[in-house]
Amino acid sequence: MKIFTVSQINRVIKDLIDNEIVLEEITVSGELSSFSITRNIAYFTLKDSESMLNCVQFGAKSLFNIGDLVECHGNIKYYPKGGKLTFNVQSIQPCGQGELYKQYLLLKDKLEKEGLFDAEHKIPLPRFINSIGVVTSKTGAVLQDIKNITSRRNPNLEIYVYDAQVQGNYAVEQVIEGITYFDNFSDVDAIIVARGGGSIEDLSPFNDEKLARIAYICNKPIISAVGHETDFTILDFVADMRAPTPSAAAELVTYDLEELKEYIQSLHYTILSDVQKCYDDSLSRVNMAIMDIEHQTNALVGDNILYVNDIFNRLNTNIDQSLQNTRYRVDSALNTLDKLNPVKLLKTGYSYVTNGNEPISSKNTAVGDVVEIIADKVKFDAQITKKEKFDVRKGY
Repeated sequence: MKIFTVSQINRVIKDLIDNEIVLEEITVSGELSSFSITRNIAYFTLKDSESMLNCVQFGAKSLFNIGDLVECHGNIKYYPKGGKLTFNVQSIQPCGQGELYKQYLLLKDKLEKEGLFDAEHKIPLPRFINSIGVVTSKTGAVLQDIKNITSRRNPNLEIYVYDAQVQGNYAVEQVIEGITYFDNFSDVDAIIVARGGGSIEDLSPFNDEKLARIAYICNKPIISAVGHETDFTILDFVADMRAPTPSAAAELVTYDLEELKEYIQSLHYTILSDVQKCYDDSLSRVNMAIMDIEHQTNALVGDNILYVNDIFNRLNTNIDQSLQNTRYRVDSALNTLDKLNPVKLLKTGYSYVTNGNEPISSKNTAVGDVVEIIADKVKFDAQITKKEKFDVRKGY
């Protein structure tokens, strides 16, 4: 039995294909299930209901969409180094839209009209997420990417994984089971549904109507991280948030501990600064209030002192005036009393005549009565020898 090397077998295959005239200058029709251009080189996949064909076009100028139905003209080539059979396309002509893509658009339009994509139904992500549930394949590179990013940004983040097929016949059922499981798992704050890029066939489980409705009624925020940035699935529109890649989803759910520490420190300084400013402002207002009170008090006391001094001065003036008036009245009364002093009258020649203990009058005197006469510095008795009427005012 002859044993071949890998290179020998690949060369045999290449010779067979290169010499097969049927594979030269052929036209193949099919639906685009993937399409990308890098440096004018288009890489895409043609597919029909049963199989797929990898294609490449050098010097590509036109951009096509996944789901487009096209006719490609070129040659089949086999590359031994990579062990890959490729259709080298020389030209591409659009022929319409593929059946799978049509179904995708019809479902998208249906669910959008039902309101499953409305922003008002989206659940916002918690500010700080402590644990996440990831629905993906345990053996895929996607899970490792998520773990690497989360461990770098926040090693304290708890990750729970629900192992699910993300391609093939059982993918829809297992992804639904994963979402339902984490929806009822209290320790999970958010759910990531993730897988790498692929053709429209590869991503078809995430365009399933049943999966879309399960995601819609989920009570926890779901991040759809399916495919590459240019890949859009029905789940992307229903989910609470879409991440362009699984790595981007990991960034969304993890807060950077160092950034958080810096943020807290910044808040600390800000609070201290605000407290100090508030204290300084309050102290300034208190000092101003004290100065204002002192000013008002001094002004009030000054006004009251002036008022009291004015009253005091007026009282002194009134008292002095009253004393002067009283002194004048007293002096006037004393002068009057002095003038009425009987002793002084006696000195002027007047005498005080009494008939016993009473001053004499026309009624208690008669001729022959003895009366007592008091004059200035002398007292003597006299007898009335004559009595006749006399008017003092007339003098007779």
